[in-house]
Amino acid sequence: MKNNIKIDNHLKKVLIIGANGFLGSNILQFRNEKEVLNNHLFLIASDLNNDNIQENIPFYNIDITKNKEIIKKIINISPDIILLTAAMTDVDQCEIDKKFATKINVEGPKNVIKACEKSNSKLVFLSTDFIFDGIKENGGYTEDDVPNPLSHYGKTKYEAELAIINSGIDYLICRSAVLYGWNKSKLNFITWILNKLKQNEKISMVTNQINSPTFVRNLAQILLKLIEKDARGIYHTVGDCILNRYEMAVKCAEIFKYKSDLIEPINYFKQIAVRPKNAGLDISKLKNTIGPDFKIFDLNDGLNYMKEHPYD
Repeated sequence: MKNNIKIDNHLKKVLIIGANGFLGSNILQFRNEKEVLNNHLFLIASDLNNDNIQENIPFYNIDITKNKEIIKKIINISPDIILLTAAMTDVDQCEIDKKFATKINVEGPKNVIKACEKSNSKLVFLSTDFIFDGIKENGGYTEDDVPNPLSHYGKTKYEAELAIINSGIDYLICRSAVLYGWNKSKLNFITWILNKLKQNEKISMVTNQINSPTFVRNLAQILLKLIEKDARGIYHTVGDCILNRYEMAVKCAEIFKYKSDLIEPINYFKQIAVRPKNAGLDISKLKNTIGPDFKIFDLNDGLNYMKEHPYD
């Protein structure tokens, strides 16, 4: 632990593994917003290093690939909930280095499962739309649809899901997709598009790869909301829209007033890993659980928020 911040044992302790990452850091931004945390969640950060973790946040160095070490540390922390956001998410790199991807995305979660068993912690696990094969023709995939991953990345995430489901621990699996939002350290799909269009560079976008883009700040709130409601099982936690990659780019140009004629629609783009054609996700279950008072952003909402809050 890097500091001596006192942990309030009267609150539910939520240990975020992968707190330096895009999603983890966004979740931590809500640590002082009591209306979001509902006055009963205490956030604790963990990662391989604490480069981006503020001094007033309790931090633990945790490597999910080290079995005995992670069990010892988690027993010591004794969290009520472990929120596992750490993963290898570069889909093509997972295809190139399958062994390392399996170590991070399968063996890592299995180690966390063992730690949950010892500490009696609930596991909240971030999964992906890439567990589906994309052949569904009408609407998005529901939580009841049977996964059939095409890429090694998708296979590792589904294998981790199965390990969690069959473990007997208390769990919540949240499948998400195409996370976007301002990020000073790394471009994501949407900020890459905005960067290219801002510089008046032409880009080619496929029309036959469909996903549900997810505004990262909104996803952070959704996860905290589901934790607050003690949701269990599998949930699709994505943005409230299903669009192809070309449509996403056009929407970026529209909201930010860039030239849409810079965007060329194409029907094929060579990539190392096979992508599902239609990986859109249905969020009916999520909406029913969270209720009508909480807004789930579509791409319009997310882009408008980004425009109104530059690098927020």
